[in-house]
Amino acid sequence: MTTLSKNILFEHFAGRTSPLQKKMIADWLNNPENKEVYYKWLEEYENEYPQILADKDKAKAFFFQKIYSESDIDVQEALESEYDAIEEKSIWQMAWFKWASAAVILMFSGLTLYFQRDHLIYQEYRTAYGETQSISLPDGSNVTLNANSTLKLKRFGFGNEAIREVFLDGEAEFSVKHTINNQKFIVRTSQKLEVEVLGTEFSVFARNRGSKVVLSKGKVKVNFLNGTEKRYIMMKPGDLVSLDKMGKSEIKAVKNVNSYTAWKVHRFVFDDTSLEEISYQIAEMFGVQIKINSQELANRTVTGTFSADKADDLISILQELLNLQYQKNSDGTVVLSEIDE
Repeated sequence: MTTLSKNILFEHFAGRTSPLQKKMIADWLNNPENKEVYYKWLEEYENEYPQILADKDKAKAFFFQKIYSESDIDVQEALESEYDAIEEKSIWQMAWFKWASAAVILMFSGLTLYFQRDHLIYQEYRTAYGETQSISLPDGSNVTLNANSTLKLKRFGFGNEAIREVFLDGEAEFSVKHTINNQKFIVRTSQKLEVEVLGTEFSVFARNRGSKVVLSKGKVKVNFLNGTEKRYIMMKPGDLVSLDKMGKSEIKAVKNVNSYTAWKVHRFVFDDTSLEEISYQIAEMFGVQIKINSQELANRTVTGTFSADKADDLISILQELLNLQYQKNSDGTVVLSEIDE
């Protein structure tokens, strides 16, 4: 069986391999067991020799800002017209434009390769509005992903390194398997919050309006930023930690932790929950935007447990409980108002 050294693959990543070596690498990759080694060494290479395009968000924003600053102009036409405009200028100016055009093409190619690489290295699970998904991780841990949420983890080698790491955008419940060598399990979010555990059950809510962590079993450490200051909270079962957009944190005990994962069976549990808060939940779960025609109505509260598979089900319940009328606009937005008596 053909074996490859790390040095040969590093040369390949740098674009310095011969046609014969490329053929040898292609044959080697026909064995699925070698793909995990390939991507592991690719990540090691990129960490050792960082590229300028590593910050994909910044690179993408810069690229599209420069190219699509005038959204009505076709890129190719813009390049051609610019080239015509400078055609009669000096050779130096023309050479500069050609180099700039080449740089744009190179940047686009680099971005494409980076996004492809990200897709190859990471496995992504995504749920639509109104959908939940149960996921079994390679280490034996289980995740239930709520609607309108995304979970990402390494496609190869998850559980074989010192840290088990996943990335969450949205809401999910985790049941983490404890390992013999006490591997950390870290949930990272885009909301300045991460949850660090060994073996436990907890749920994480991480959306634009804030973050929440509810602990069912075990022990977790919640790391977050308050401004630029790094802070953490150690949680015990029954604790709820909330973090707002400004980084302000709050911890309190909750009576029923299961109410925070009732969404797994399409149930909504309200305990003096304002109509405004419920409207946020409808938008996050079902993608339906709610407008409330007065702050007084937005502050009205609901208590109880209700089943709803779609937005219309829950809106009908609210309509009956609070004596509301609603109007659905052409863009799908629902406007709630009180019935005049």
